[in-house]
Amino acid sequence: MSMISILSSIQFYLTNALGPLLVVGVIGNTLNCLVFLRKRLRSNPCSVFFAAASVANAVVMIYFIVPTIHSLYNSPPENANWIYCKLRLYIRNALLVISRSYLSLACVACYTQSSRNARIRELCRPKIVFRLIILVPIIWFIIPLHIPLLTTIQNGKCLMWAGAAALYHSIYICFVAAILPTGTMIIFSLLAFRNLQQMKRSVQPADDLPSHNTEKLHLQQRDRQLSKMLFVQIIVYMIFTFSYPLNTLYNAIVLIIGGTKSTERTAIENFVLFLTSSFLLNFYSAASFFVFSTSTAFRKELRQVFAFILPIANTNAKRGHTTYVT
Repeated sequence: MSMISILSSIQFYLTNALGPLLVVGVIGNTLNCLVFLRKRLRSNPCSVFFAAASVANAVVMIYFIVPTIHSLYNSPPENANWIYCKLRLYIRNALLVISRSYLSLACVACYTQSSRNARIRELCRPKIVFRLIILVPIIWFIIPLHIPLLTTIQNGKCLMWAGAAALYHSIYICFVAAILPTGTMIIFSLLAFRNLQQMKRSVQPADDLPSHNTEKLHLQQRDRQLSKMLFVQIIVYMIFTFSYPLNTLYNAIVLIIGGTKSTERTAIENFVLFLTSSFLLNFYSAASFFVFSTSTAFRKELRQVFAFILPIANTNAKRGHTTYVT
């Protein structure tokens, strides 16, 4: 069995695996929203940005995976529809950057909330957080307008123009997928970690605290739990997404250099592109629930969500059964 056949078979099975991954991802991101938008947590801007990122993750998975699985057994619609060809990569890119932006803003919010400076804490007031959540999608649907302009159907395939256009897009991807979000996350996470360490040293034992300060201590503990979840989320983000911009840059350089490729090299490059741009990115979008589940505070809130949902489901089932009997 040739290498080309092996890679084709692996890609076929991984593409089919995107279906169960979609179900797990949508359910997991929905649970994220139910947890982070609970009354106890939604007062923290970091939680609100987590919920917004979860919505973006679920939307981008549905938008990308459904047509991808459809194309596995049918002709890809982007190769026949000029408008869809221009919009598919553009919308997916915008949705991915929106998710990264919310995660970056969660890092900023974690820093502001842990600051001792009252003016810095005021930067993440609920009204400002709401405006940022609305503003981020608007910005990231405007900035990548070069994608539909540079994408068209060539020789029966939906492709981006080669040469300088491909190099420009790869540099753009490296900036918005690696440099900008990772730099923002690392800087503000380190600043937040420093603030939390200072806060931890200044907090008295619970037994020595006056009653009116006990609630403040609980809020600080909650903020530390959210910060831990954020730090783990950043590490997972870097593991699963860094390979995509690097591979995009490599492909653009190869296009500019030119030259002939063997069929095996082409097969390997196409497989790596699929692995980095399709499988790993969607795996990251689905993994956030499991990352958050490493936190004791998240699991506690999740149990309360289930405790609230299950009685309602049982009550509705009993009502339906009673109506049927009557």
